[in-house]
Amino acid sequence: MKIFRTLSFVLMATASVGASAMANTAQPADPRALLRKVNAYCPGGIERILPGEYYFCAAARDFGKNHDARARERLRDAAYWASKPAQYVLGLMYFNGDDGPINRPLGVAWLALASERHDPRFEPAFAKAYLQLSPAEKTQADAYWVDMREKYGDRTAGTRAHRIYLAEMRNLQAALMFGGSVFIDGIAPPNGDSVGSFNGPGGARASSVGSGSTGFTIQRLIGKSGDEFFRGLNGTVTVGDAEMVPLGNVVTKASPKAD
Repeated sequence: MKIFRTLSFVLMATASVGASAMANTAQPADPRALLRKVNAYCPGGIERILPGEYYFCAAARDFGKNHDARARERLRDAAYWASKPAQYVLGLMYFNGDDGPINRPLGVAWLALASERHDPRFEPAFAKAYLQLSPAEKTQADAYWVDMREKYGDRTAGTRAHRIYLAEMRNLQAALMFGGSVFIDGIAPPNGDSVGSFNGPGGARASSVGSGSTGFTIQRLIGKSGDEFFRGLNGTVTVGDAEMVPLGNVVTKASPKAD
């Protein structure tokens, strides 16, 4: 059975970064199967840099603790910050009726948002789901999509998330260049023993990111994760950019084939 495997963003004590990585094997019937693959260590300091990654990770953590209502809110928060995996999971939930009544048009609208960067990890599921809708459901899906893209589409959400990411990266770069320190809550330097590392309340860890090699390493790794998170954002979002079109027109551009 084909499974989308997601390893969410995480910065471990070794200062390694795991950006969202999905292996495409089959559309999962249960979104929890996807969320169980997410590393649920969610450094609080990442929220201000890549909130979409942080909230998606937090959603997986909350589902793992059976805090379902809070997890769904976390997914919506992640979607607001342009997390395509979160939009994809929400689409599956509504389409399949997981943790609530089935709403196939709403599910397809979420899947369309997840697919707007034409990511082959998401487009086949969107195309397949859309083609299963009745004519009335397709009309409703179009209506949902028109409304939701104003809040969750890349033109708005992607721009919003990218703007704060660039601002935070500039702040980090400035601190490194001028010998300052940046504290990123929940991220420890390699081996946890560098100067500036300390244990905070509840076992939280933070590290002083200065002008040494540790700081540059963390900056580089966060930058790599940002590149992955925003991959396809600039120059490839064509769904409705020039004018609003029905979702059916978008489906013709998507590949409905599954490996």
